[in-house]
This record gives sequence, structure tokens and C-alpha cells, in this order.
Amino acid sequence: MSRRPRKPSGSEPTDAIEAIGTVRRSQLVSTFGIGAIIDLEKGSFMPMGLEDWERINSLPSLRIGEERLQSMLGVSHFRLGPVKEQLAGTTQIRARSAAPAVRFPEWHECPKCHLIGRESAPFELADDGARLRCTAHGGIVYTNPIRFVVACRRGHLSDFPWEWWAHRGREEGICQRPLLRLGSHGESASLADLFVACESCSTPQRRTQQSLGTAFGADALKDWSCDGFRPWLYDRQADCQEQVRTLQRGASNVHFGVVGSALSIPPASEALAQIVEQSRMYLDGVPEAALPSVLTGVSQTYGVPVDQLLAAYNRLRSLDGQGPPLTERLAREQEYDALSQDRDDPIVGGVVPQFQNEALDPPTALCHWFDLIGATSRLREVRALAGFSRIEPHPVSPERVRQAIADGKVSPLSKSERTWLPGAEIRGEGIFLRFRTETVDAWIKDNPSLAARVAILEARSKQIAEERGYERDHVITPRLLLVHAFSHAFIRQISVECGYSASALRERLYVSDAGRTMNGVLIYTGSPDSEGSLGGLVRLADPELLEPIVLRTLANAGWCGSDPVCLETDPRQSGDRIGGAACHCCLLLPETACERFNRELDRAMLVGDAEETFAGFFGDLAAEAEWQS
Repeated sequence: MSRRPRKPSGSEPTDAIEAIGTVRRSQLVSTFGIGAIIDLEKGSFMPMGLEDWERINSLPSLRIGEERLQSMLGVSHFRLGPVKEQLAGTTQIRARSAAPAVRFPEWHECPKCHLIGRESAPFELADDGARLRCTAHGGIVYTNPIRFVVACRRGHLSDFPWEWWAHRGREEGICQRPLLRLGSHGESASLADLFVACESCSTPQRRTQQSLGTAFGADALKDWSCDGFRPWLYDRQADCQEQVRTLQRGASNVHFGVVGSALSIPPASEALAQIVEQSRMYLDGVPEAALPSVLTGVSQTYGVPVDQLLAAYNRLRSLDGQGPPLTERLAREQEYDALSQDRDDPIVGGVVPQFQNEALDPPTALCHWFDLIGATSRLREVRALAGFSRIEPHPVSPERVRQAIADGKVSPLSKSERTWLPGAEIRGEGIFLRFRTETVDAWIKDNPSLAARVAILEARSKQIAEERGYERDHVITPRLLLVHAFSHAFIRQISVECGYSASALRERLYVSDAGRTMNGVLIYTGSPDSEGSLGGLVRLADPELLEPIVLRTLANAGWCGSDPVCLETDPRQSGDRIGGAACHCCLLLPETACERFNRELDRAMLVGDAEETFAGFFGDLAAEAEWQS
């Protein structure tokens, strides 16, 4: 990454510069996406918006496509994060080859004298053009970024109002030339022990200082108005009426990325479709009669007849206007069907298909609960960052992101709409488990007490959505809680069986009670920006290996290290977690592995509740597995 000046110039520099740090491409659409705060080697910085990305030389290799996800997000393509170009024989990089970033927060603290301030007041820019240094000492003392910032629910983010806070008890207000210093009473490590003082207007009789103990209170900044600052775009939105809150610079609630994702499935995943997709941006503007001649060059490159390329292009083009507008629900149904079928498309012109799946019968001992196992030996997922929120996550399906941005619920990545978004490719393998619908329906019907337990969680979920102003795209049902709980228990078990850690595995839920019934889960993995996979996960789809793993999963789910407290958890006390029996000892996973932020989980769906008012889905199988273990 490279630093951009606070005031964007008319043209970007093309000379060599020192990099301020390094992040992976995949992190630019997740943890370290646009609008996030990143602690790098040379300080704290924020990736800038799409306008600044467009000043980078974008090579064709940086462009990727995924038709279904593009349709939902309303863009024409995605772009991978840039790769820095190292200049031979130096430690410098070419400025146009790195993702642009801006220093944030602006306020820094000297670790030696504890003065706080900004560039030129009182600190100066270091020789490397990135760090700040304090000039009050003989040697070079680099400053550290202040760890407090303020944000509002509309995504605005600013430095903590240090000058106002230090002088808020002073009748005359802020003095003319404030000189602020952070101090500590030295009695504890709590915030109440810290204070900020102004040395310019302090007197022996009265010291101008304020404690930071109340800075994080809900009403601490009720008298301070949001300035509408968007540092990643370097602009301000006027008249923001939202209340600002103090946040820790490195806290997770500073940035919640809104990420859309989709699997590449047939026909778009076929080799012919990939070949055509590489030239799609040119082909769409060519008249129908001229298409065969334009495709001649492509035909010669890959050794594929023109008529096959033309048929593949027409098939892709017909998908754009076929049927109703694509939604997250319809996209999941398409993937559900693809994962339930055998698929082994041929390699064409040296291009390998992006999807390969084998539909298997479940082990005999498990066929009452599952009706199909999918061994997905090759898959590709595309993820795209569409926006972000602060303070609290704002769940929204891809097709509604633009409206959420227009309503101010989600922060945009650019000042004006663009035809592209930052994206990343994840290639790997997976195992798909499809529950037997008849068994799930019978379990729900035979256990009427399930409805009361689930209704508590559904009411809480609805209440939170109303309070935070977002529209839910799903309803909590016994089917959802069952599939989700099994998914987490299964991931925890196979992480010790297949060679991948739990943080390297991900779930993709296929659950629906309305309209098309779905009850399945894909557990998959992959390394961003690489082509390979270890093969240890898809191997577990073998019936001889899968049966004992599922039995061990159920045995471990039958007893938690926090029982009986865990299993006796009252759903009414779950708060924002919106779940039942679920804790770090039994179901919770790294948040990168869970689609729903470790919410909507209940182990009682698998093994039954503590009061035995309803039976677990696996019934005697779970009890038998626990006894055998």
C-alpha cells in the first residue's frame, strides 16, 4: 500500500515511493477493505475509495467476472487488488502499482513526552513521507496514532475532539493556541486513570484537564455534532444528525464490510464460457453479423471452433435477461441444484472448468437423516466488497445494497456510482451435505414444543432489525437452527480430521421454508489468490470416512464443557446473540467461518433440550454416538 496526500492532487505521482505496508488481496474485500483502519509498519492508515483506485494502472489480469454476482450488485465486473511493483535494486515501489491509503487518525501521541497533535501542529512529517516525528527531543522520536476515534451510524468517522474535550469545563471555551498532553494518574490501567490536559491555558490555580473515563459513555458526546467526515473519500456530508460515539481505533465495530459472494456454477463455470468471458467486454459491442469474424482470433488461440465459441457466448448472453431479476434466494437455489448433481466438464483449450462435483449416496447408517452427499473437488467463489457500516453490522442481501447506500444505512466506496467493485477469487474444495426433507418435516411436526423456542428467537431477531433499521432477508425456523448448528459442530470436528484449521473452513447455508424447500450446507475451503487445495476435505465425502466423522460430531455435541449451564440456556436471555445452547466450548467458530456472525445457533436442535420437551433431530443416533464415544 502507498500513502496518498490529504489533499488529492490533479494527477497521481508516477515516481518511486516507499511502501507503507503490505496486505493480501483478499483482505482488501474483508478485514482491511475501503474505509477500515489498518495498523501498518509505518502507522495507522485507511484504504481510499474507488476514485483513487482508478488512478492506478489497471492491467487486464486484474479484472475478474462472475455473472450472477454482477447481476445482483448491478456492476459490470470486479477488480482484484493491485500488486505492488518493486523497483529493481531498491526498497521502493512504483506509486501507481499500490493500493492508495491515507493516514488516519490524524492525531498522534509522542511516546516520550506524551504531547498529542497533528502534522505541523506540533509534529512534522518524517523523511520516509509516511510517519510523523516529535521535534521536542534531540533524537528522532516517531509518534504513535491515537487510539480513540468517533463514528456515527451513517459511517462517518473523525478524530476524537481532543481540544473540545480538554476545554469543555472551561467557561471561556477552547484557548487560542491549545497544547495538549495525555497523562495518567498511575493508579490503574483503566480509562478513568487517563486524562488530557492543555498546557497553554493551565494555571497553578486551575488546571485545564478532563478525564477520559466517561468518553465511551452513550451520551458522552451528545453536545458534539457529527462533522460528516469520510476520510476514505476525503469529503464531508453536511447536516448529519446522527449521534457520534467514541470507539477504539482497532475495535471490530469500526468497520463491518458488506460483502456479496457467489459460487461459479455451470454454465458460466465451463471452460468455453471462461474463454468467452475474457473477451466479453469487447464482444458485447460487436454487431451480431460480425461476431464470427471477431471470434476467429480467439478460436485460433485456444484451438476451439468458432461455432462453439459463438454458442457459448449466446448462452451467456441469454442468461442476463432470462427469468426474474436475480436475488440472493434464487442464486442459492441455483447453487443448491448444482451441488446436488454430478458435474465433470471437459478441459477445453487448456482452460480448466471452475466447478467439479460428484453426487454420492450417504452412508447406510446416515441415510435416514441425509439423502445426498456432494464431493466438490473444484469450486470457485467470488467475493466483492459493496460497502460497509460502523458501530453495528447492517445485514443486507446483494440486490438491496444500492438502496441501503441511498438510504444512508451502508457507506459507499466511492463518491459516485461505479461500474465495478473490489473483488477476490477463492478457489478450493468442499463437501455438501443435504438433509432428507421428509425427515426434517417429520421432526418438526412430531415436536410441537420447537415452535415456542424458535418463536422467542424470531421475535428477538425481528426486534433488533426494527431497532437498527434493516430489512431481514430470512426468518428463523427450526430448519435453519438445525442446519446451522450441525454445520458448526461438523466444522469443529473435521478441522481435526482433514488438515485444515476451523478458521480456514467456511460454511454456505442453503435453507428455505418458503416456496422451494432447501436444507443443506456446503463446507468449503480455499486459498485466496491461489489455485490449489490440499484435497483433505473432499476426501471426507467417502462414505467409509464420513460415517464415523458424523458420529463423532454428534457425540461431541451431546456434551459441552460448559454443561449443564450451556444446554440450559434460556433463549430469552441470548440478547444480540439470538441463539440458544451455543458457546465457545461446543458450537462457536471463528467469525470468518460463519455466515451469520455466530448467531442463530442452538445445540438443542441436534440433541434435544435439557427439559426434554422436544427431541433432537438425530434422536437415538446422537445418544448412541455419545455412548460409544
